[in-house]
Parts: sequence; structure tokens; C-alpha cells
Amino acid sequence: MEIRNLACVGAGLIGQGWATVFVSKGYELVLQDVSETVLETAVREIASNLQFLEVNGLLDHDDSKAMLSRITTTTKLTEAAAQADYIQESVPEQYDIKKRIFKEMDAAAPAHTILASSTSGLLMTEIQKVTRKPQRCVLVHPLLPVHLLPVVEVVGGDGTSRETTEAACDLMRKLGKTPVLLKKEMPGYIVNRLQAALLREAIDLVDKDVASVEDVDKAFCLGIGLRDPVLGPFLRIHLAGDGVERFFENYSESYRVRWKSMRTWTSVPPKAAEAVAKGVDEMEMVRTRSLGEIKAWRDKMLVKILKVIRSPE
Repeated sequence: MEIRNLACVGAGLIGQGWATVFVSKGYELVLQDVSETVLETAVREIASNLQFLEVNGLLDHDDSKAMLSRITTTTKLTEAAAQADYIQESVPEQYDIKKRIFKEMDAAAPAHTILASSTSGLLMTEIQKVTRKPQRCVLVHPLLPVHLLPVVEVVGGDGTSRETTEAACDLMRKLGKTPVLLKKEMPGYIVNRLQAALLREAIDLVDKDVASVEDVDKAFCLGIGLRDPVLGPFLRIHLAGDGVERFFENYSESYRVRWKSMRTWTSVPPKAAEAVAKGVDEMEMVRTRSLGEIKAWRDKMLVKILKVIRSPE
């Protein structure tokens, strides 16, 4: 199907990121939220995002002001859905809220419209139960900041059609995104499951007083993190073992010992949370910069990495 008109339901941080991506790629957009105040704030943030992309040479064509003119705002969900070919929902991460919004979108949108959710951990099989056309409902989960990070996770529920997931992936590619399609639903999908496993071990290292918060972050950023933009976990072990088969032959016992010593708790112990919070407060970056300054620094560093990744080999 041809997707021309887009809508964003929810104008918070994630919705702002999606809106930035959509208009930067030439699409007309209707942006919806519950109040004019929220929408006004969102448009200012989108303008800032577009200006950031323009200043850093990440816009393919046009200029940021022209792109901003492609946005129409409304507080009415029915108005946002009425002419849309694709709707990206980015409301709070609660089933009752998601279901209410999907039920309303399903009733208001044309029959061909794809209804996509930005949820980072909920399951589409549960959300789509309230719709009359579950086959057009799909999860399209971005990473923050949405307007910079390329990967999106695409996950269908039990009722989602193959045509819907394929159309969502095709749109993401046209937007310059890199879709990864999950074969089946799993809480947290790919990215957040990997992050959850890493975070648990990082917290435990601090809780056991093996290393400080700052040194755990340094070990990641200047070790694993330097490889991560180009090597995923499987290509890494393929290279480390001089072939993946040899890796398993040579390192399985070593990994068995490591895994055996790792925690398996499923909620953060209060003592560990306190240790991490204290350690974060003591980090030089946190002591010397505001949250806004840290985010700005992060985005500038991401631009540098993206330019390297996108440059010809």
C-alpha cells in the first residue's frame, strides 16, 4: 500500500522524535495531543530537533522551517485519524491507556490505515484485542533519541497480518530507519532485553563493590561500546574465536563460570538501587553538567558516530 499521510498520537518526547523524522522526510503530518499547551511545546521541540539536524548536516533536502510547516496540530483524535494512512501512537506505557487510544483510532481511521504503537515493552496481542481490525495493528518501537538512532523494532501481535508488518518495515526504510522484525512477541523485544541483562550485571557489580558507577560506565564506553557501533554480539564472538564454532569450543567453560556467578534477581534490591544512585550523583559528568547539557553532549557525540557509520568505507 502507498503511505502518504501520517499522524502522531501523543506529542511527548517520543512523539516529538517521530514527528521530526516524518516531516524531515517530506511527509505531511497531523500531530495530536490532549491540550494546545502540550502541542505548542511539542512544536517548539520539533523545531529545535530539525534545526539540530540541519546544523549538523543530517537533512537530505529542504530546510528546517519548511519542514515544520508540514505539521498540523489538533486536540481531536478523530481529526488526526480521519485522513491518515499510518498512525504512530506514543501515549503513556499502560495497557488501559493504549487500549483506549487504539479502540478510538480503530473506529476513526479509514479501513486501510496502519495503527502502530511506540510501546517499549507491552504486547500488541493484548492491545489489539479492543479493535475490530486487529490485522492492521503493529508495534514499531524506536530508540531515543528517535530522530537520531536508526533502529526500530517491528513486532506483530497474534492478529497482525504479514502485509501490515511488511508495510511498516517498508515505511521505516523510506524514513531512513533500519527495521528489525521480530518473528514472535517477547516482552522487551530485542533491544530492551539486551539492555536489561547488561543493566542487571552493571548494578550488581556496583552493589558488590567490585567497581564504581563511573568505572563501570568507562569500562563499557571505552571497551565494549567502541565495538558496538560496528559489531553485534554474534559477529564479535565470530571474530574473537577465529570462527564461531571455535569460539564455543574454546570459551564455553569460561562463560559457564561467569554466568554461574551472575545474579538472577528480577527486581532491583533496594540496597543496590541506593548504591547506584549515590554513584551516579558522584560521576563527574553529573556533578558538572545539567541533564539538558548531558543530553546535548550525547546528541553531538551521536552525530559524530552516525557520520562515521554512514560514510563510504
